[in-house]
Amino acid sequence: MSSTSLAKEKNGDPKVDDEKTLNVGVKRHGDQDDDSVEPPKKAKEHSSIVAEHYNHLEEKGLSERFNSPIYYLRNFNNWVKSVLIQEYTEKIREKDYGRTLRVLDICCGKGGDLSKWQKARVDHVVFADIAEVSVQQCQTRHNDLRARSRGGRLFSAEFIAADCSKETLRDKYRDPSISFDVVSCQFGLHYSFESLPQAKRMLTNISECLKPGGYFFGTIPDANEIVSRGKKSPDGSFGNRIYNIKLLFDVEKGYPLFGGKYDFHLEGVVDCPEFLVNFKLFTKLALDFGLELVYKARFADFFKDHSERYRHLLQRIVCFESYPPPPGKELIADESEYEHAKQFWENKDNKTERDRVGTMSTCEWEVATVYMAFAFRKLKSTWDSNGKPVYEKPKEESQSTNKN
Repeated sequence: MSSTSLAKEKNGDPKVDDEKTLNVGVKRHGDQDDDSVEPPKKAKEHSSIVAEHYNHLEEKGLSERFNSPIYYLRNFNNWVKSVLIQEYTEKIREKDYGRTLRVLDICCGKGGDLSKWQKARVDHVVFADIAEVSVQQCQTRHNDLRARSRGGRLFSAEFIAADCSKETLRDKYRDPSISFDVVSCQFGLHYSFESLPQAKRMLTNISECLKPGGYFFGTIPDANEIVSRGKKSPDGSFGNRIYNIKLLFDVEKGYPLFGGKYDFHLEGVVDCPEFLVNFKLFTKLALDFGLELVYKARFADFFKDHSERYRHLLQRIVCFESYPPPPGKELIADESEYEHAKQFWENKDNKTERDRVGTMSTCEWEVATVYMAFAFRKLKSTWDSNGKPVYEKPKEESQSTNKN
């Protein structure tokens, strides 16, 4: 997407694109997985809150999700996850094309990324999550996917219900000697930042069986963005018609490195306490576990980095809404939330009545820009006299790819 087809992106306004190129429609496509991922267990009292919350989330039918006020936000999140999965599985294959790819999907939820792993042609996936009901639903989805595949290629899988921030996952694998090529943690890592021991246990589970040269990637709320928005409110609360965040600490005193709690309500998805991830601390802590940061970007920057190469996915997943709406279709939000798209469309030269731009409502984009994506690479190591790993020094040039 060229710079001329963006509208005020740095001010938090949604993207717009020439639909003659993007061809955005409103028809549902195959990758409409549920993004309600499950957090790892928390300190005992918080753990029960989180597990109970996710265990009681109802499955949404396709028609209900299509009519959701966060329909395009969900799709955009799915696009980000799809791109991450494709990018880093391809990087592994570039080194060894015939390599058997094994994956740890930690905080997997109900298995929203099952079809993404199938499209990435991986061979085996371990799904782990705090919520037993969600893990059962994930297994059911895998069985259904196998039935639909009719003998076609589908990865083998195992399913683990466990507190990934307190329990040792390696003890629960069918083969404790298994090694993974990639580890994915989507919208769940931040729950482990309630305390340092929990964060360390989570990173141990992520790094322990990850091969040198393998990748750990994921998505989390951007703590800096959340605190920045919270500071603009007298009570640390902010949001719009589809989301609300309430900081549960005195933002003027800064936020704690661990246990920086906030309430996050998102329409039809999550309504339970979460924890901020200080990314600089996260990066330093991850390095202790042999994980070198190779990429980070807020979702707005992630879009700029990958929208050209993965334009076909933007189209197939239907990440953007058509503006003006086609005949017989209605906008998902009030007309006032599309001023950016209206202005872009009106200023477009040589347009016809059939021309459209692809965009997202202001409220949905405000939520999308709360998140960020990241990727780490596992370093090679030797062993000291105490049997502890000693990791090689990270390469300085890898840091130059990061987005602030």
